[in-house]
Amino acid sequence: MPFVKLDCGIIHSSLWAEDSDTKICWITLLLLADATGFVRAAASAIAREAGISADVARRALDLFQSADDESRTPDNQGKRIERVDGGYRVLNYEKYRERDYTNAERQKRWRESQKSNVTTVTEALPVTPRNTSRSRVQKQKEEEGAKGSRPQSVEDWLKELEADKTYQGIDVRREYGKMLNWCKLRSKKPTQRRFVNWLNNAEKTLPTQHASRSDYKRNYAPPAREPTEAEIENARRIAHEETARFKEQFK
Repeated sequence: MPFVKLDCGIIHSSLWAEDSDTKICWITLLLLADATGFVRAAASAIAREAGISADVARRALDLFQSADDESRTPDNQGKRIERVDGGYRVLNYEKYRERDYTNAERQKRWRESQKSNVTTVTEALPVTPRNTSRSRVQKQKEEEGAKGSRPQSVEDWLKELEADKTYQGIDVRREYGKMLNWCKLRSKKPTQRRFVNWLNNAEKTLPTQHASRSDYKRNYAPPAREPTEAEIENARRIAHEETARFKEQFK
């Protein structure tokens, strides 16, 4: 069954100061309006539905179409309806139709329901494989702390990297200093993971120790002798003859 919202604030409006027939005419307009506020009726039909005379209805409709300086809504100069093709249109109908009057009450009920659903959890978590593994790792850390173990120093870590065959040919300490300067300029944290990635992208330098080896030139072959002028001239003559013969074949 269709219904219409009636704003309770109407009792504080200038409309409520009018006579009872004018109020009845206004409420009748709201009842006759569709979802967009359009009333498909003439003044006589509105008077008949409201149970008032046609003259009273026309006077009320003229009042609704006139400006009202005391209107609570400044839109449309306080006018409540306008004459349109086929009837009348209630100007602020959709504004009041879409207004949510229950929002505050619904939020209040929701907050109260949230308070009633709050419970204090005092039971321990069930032991699951994940919880067990986590507790095992935590216990191991506590045991290491009890033994007085300390984290690996930077010096020891750099020595391990230098001994790693993966980074042979790379000056680990020089690259570490370059990484520290890079992090300082860019406000980055010089973590171990960052430095390992740095080393993986570093270029290996060629070994220089072979220059001091006694057998470095053991397989060294001396360059060939310089050709004589006669040999050079003979090579030119042969090339010239071969070129001429090649051209003769393709004529």
